[in-house]
Amino acid sequence: MVVLYEYERYYIAHDALMLLTLVPTLIFFFSALCLARHRKDPARRAFTYLKAAFAFLALYIFLDFCGYGLALAFTRIQYELYYDDYEDLLKAIGLAQSNTFTVARFIESIADILTFMMLLRLGTGILLVKSGKPGKLDKPLKLISYGVAALLAILALAQFGLRLHFFNKFIVTDTSLTESDSNKLIDQYNASRQIEFAFRVLIFVLALGIVGQSVMVKLGTKSEPRLSLSANYMIAAAGLWLLRTVYGVASIAATTNFSDYRNDPIYENYYGILDVIFGVWPLLILLCLVFTLGRSKNNGLWSTEHSYMMDGAGDPQAPMGYGYNNQGIPPPMQQQSPTTRHDSIQAVPPPQQHQSAYYLPPEQYQQQQYQTQPQYAPQHQQYQQQQYQQQQYPQQQQIYPVQSPVSHTTSPPPHEDAMGLNHQADGTPPQVPPQPYYEKG
Repeated sequence: MVVLYEYERYYIAHDALMLLTLVPTLIFFFSALCLARHRKDPARRAFTYLKAAFAFLALYIFLDFCGYGLALAFTRIQYELYYDDYEDLLKAIGLAQSNTFTVARFIESIADILTFMMLLRLGTGILLVKSGKPGKLDKPLKLISYGVAALLAILALAQFGLRLHFFNKFIVTDTSLTESDSNKLIDQYNASRQIEFAFRVLIFVLALGIVGQSVMVKLGTKSEPRLSLSANYMIAAAGLWLLRTVYGVASIAATTNFSDYRNDPIYENYYGILDVIFGVWPLLILLCLVFTLGRSKNNGLWSTEHSYMMDGAGDPQAPMGYGYNNQGIPPPMQQQSPTTRHDSIQAVPPPQQHQSAYYLPPEQYQQQQYQTQPQYAPQHQQYQQQQYQQQQYPQQQQIYPVQSPVSHTTSPPPHEDAMGLNHQADGTPPQVPPQPYYEKG
């Protein structure tokens, strides 16, 4: 039966927690690739950094899992087997373990930089949606954020390079090093830990700034109910990132002697569990919150409208007269009622006379009637005229009302003219006689 030491059991517990954390991280990462897309929306630049932060967090968890696994393998071989027989193997495992932890710390630093850029862009994106245009400080703030990110990346690269140099020199060639060379390497390693602490302090200061920005965004969007969800999510994410950065600074300060690593305080075994709870989980939760905001369509962060935000294929076409621009398009012809027997035996005057009969004063009307046609023709002449007009204008009987050739000046206009049915779209009477549909050119 294999007997495990206490710190080995903590190694296993740490790896179990990291493995459980890696699974949802990968799920959310692949989901973010499809659901939290940028969509060429200037307010959604934060979600580009979100996907990169998910990728680096997943890579960090995997490397940390491998590092603790190598540490467990190193202790098992060291205590269960003869050291002299497996000295080269132990050196190889020790070097792989140290380099894996070094790369994991560097990846974790990049994830923090991406988180800073994401939260900063999230705040500016919310304000962009509120105002409808970029703010005056957006461009300077963007340039400053790039400068700060570059400074943090330089610090991360510096501590990464110093540690790799130390482990590869100290572990591989430890027997051939002089005392002065060993002291130089130790000084380099101590410098790398000081740089790492400076990096964590700067991240903590930036987290405080992000919390302040989130509060300002929340206060500035009180009058916008559609942005309340985005502002609340940003405050929650900023608080979680502040918790992570506070723990990072406190843990390094409590377990590190910056002048000489050989005099470090005792590292408690449960620190590895606290690293997962207060270091990894807050970062994962805040990324999941931003992902939830990125995939939302109704109350999400959108500064422009897109067709995929709707339930259907697109906006239905508005009917004519309800916000529809119908300039240049003739109105549809009215449906003609079927001709009755009463309508077929009535005479209809020519359109020119019909038009002038209701738009002239009474005295001018009578003069025009005498000039255009005889008013007192015999009865048989009127009947012949009716038959002639019925043959000449067969289709217009369906359009014009029943009317005798001689009208009184005091008679009201027909129903079509009173309702404006024979008028054009602008209200004026037609300038040309209406024709049947099949006769129009």
